[in-house]
Amino acid sequence: MTNHDSSPTRLRRAPVVQIYDVRDTMVILAPDGEVRELSGLSAELARAVLQCCLTPCTRAQIVTRLELLTGGPIEEQELGVIDQLLAVLVAAKVLVPTSEQPAPAPSRPRTRLVLCLSGAIACSLAPGLIQRLLERGFEVRVVATEAALRFVQPEALEALVHFPVLSSLWPEDSGLPVPHINLAQWADAVLVWPATATTISRLATGYHSTLVSAIALCTRAPVVLVPSMNADMYSEPAVARNLQQLAADGMHVVHPGSGTELAHAPDTRLATLGPTPPHAVVVALLETALRIERARRADGQPATPRDADEWDRLFRTHQDHELGWHRDALDADMLAVLERAASPGTSVLDIGTGLGVAAIAAARLGCRVVATDIADTALLRARDRAGDSTGDTGIVWLRDDIADTRLYGTFDLLIDRGCLHLLSPEQLQPYAKAVARLTAPGGALLVKTHALSEGRSRGTTPWDRGMIEDLLGAAFTLETDEGSTLPGPAVTTAARLFVLRRRDPA
Repeated sequence: MTNHDSSPTRLRRAPVVQIYDVRDTMVILAPDGEVRELSGLSAELARAVLQCCLTPCTRAQIVTRLELLTGGPIEEQELGVIDQLLAVLVAAKVLVPTSEQPAPAPSRPRTRLVLCLSGAIACSLAPGLIQRLLERGFEVRVVATEAALRFVQPEALEALVHFPVLSSLWPEDSGLPVPHINLAQWADAVLVWPATATTISRLATGYHSTLVSAIALCTRAPVVLVPSMNADMYSEPAVARNLQQLAADGMHVVHPGSGTELAHAPDTRLATLGPTPPHAVVVALLETALRIERARRADGQPATPRDADEWDRLFRTHQDHELGWHRDALDADMLAVLERAASPGTSVLDIGTGLGVAAIAAARLGCRVVATDIADTALLRARDRAGDSTGDTGIVWLRDDIADTRLYGTFDLLIDRGCLHLLSPEQLQPYAKAVARLTAPGGALLVKTHALSEGRSRGTTPWDRGMIEDLLGAAFTLETDEGSTLPGPAVTTAARLFVLRRRDPA
């Protein structure tokens, strides 16, 4: 420690210090185990210095603040005592040097994480994990099985995240979004921690019986699964098969740590394989999985846009063959439904037309077609592709957002190839109201979305029969639900094809 006031070194109190007071003595435990005791005036001076260094200070600033506290100038001899004390506190890592101009924290959007708790005793440590996630910049929502809440009080978790802990598949208010759909679509990532053998079995077999399993199975986001069980359960063939299945399905399955089995008596506990790794390791693996997933998407198909400007930019900067969902002809199963449902003069609305494939196919059958999209460039390219090939009926190309539509009137047939599975949770109810209003009584709604097996890796929300009926069942009857595909230039993905019939509002 220099004795010159011009020293540029700035010192601050370390975030964690190993100090306690007893009577008039301050006891300092250094990281290397050395113990220093300061008594009387030395202890009082140390406390004053620590108070000064709650914000970074140079030696000169420390001396000035001490003079203000004592009400007079500090003599040269006393300066030597201060320097000795600063040296002791620096050596004990109680005071740590800091740069003159601390680098600002990088600005980045917060990653939205759903933390899914299942009923292992590690749930009692959930507040520590949540605190670590918050420190790393995650925005956290917590869901839990009923068994998980036997080990941790929801109030403790809610105090950290400032949102309710959810455990039921059903919303408290029937007018609110269904939790598993809402959170599955909201999440940028899902962390299933701790994952019990029972929860692992539910996930491996597609059993949507709890909010935890429903979210993890329905989400389009990467899922990181952290098993927690004793060594005997972890080594069971059934558990091993289930973990292999989940890894094959695209989940990120974390290897267990080593620890003691708390079900054993304290004096008989031995370290075994099975518990979850430490919080820091779990968060590091979660961040690694997200980083790899994002890199893979960057190397392959473009990331899914989230607003009209991003969609327009995508269509401006990517050729037909670079759009993973595009093909030059309408899917065979959708064309078959279109040919059965449509005839010359049938009014058709193509929602999210993209490059206009469905709209062009309907127009060639003699239908009167309105094709909408939120991207101007997509509409221009679609119009150019259509050219004169649609005969006398033509196509009306309109910029419109189905979740905030300005369209009026009704149509005999609505076509949605890959639009619904791109919508955010907030857009679902406006979408449902719009398609109900725009479909004529007795008219049909044709919807194709990614299947559950594809949703996590494609940046979309997969849909199944139950989800479709939850969203649209108030106005439509689901006539058919068939396995399908979404063919693209390079990859054909699994999909579901839904045909719904509009009921008479009366």
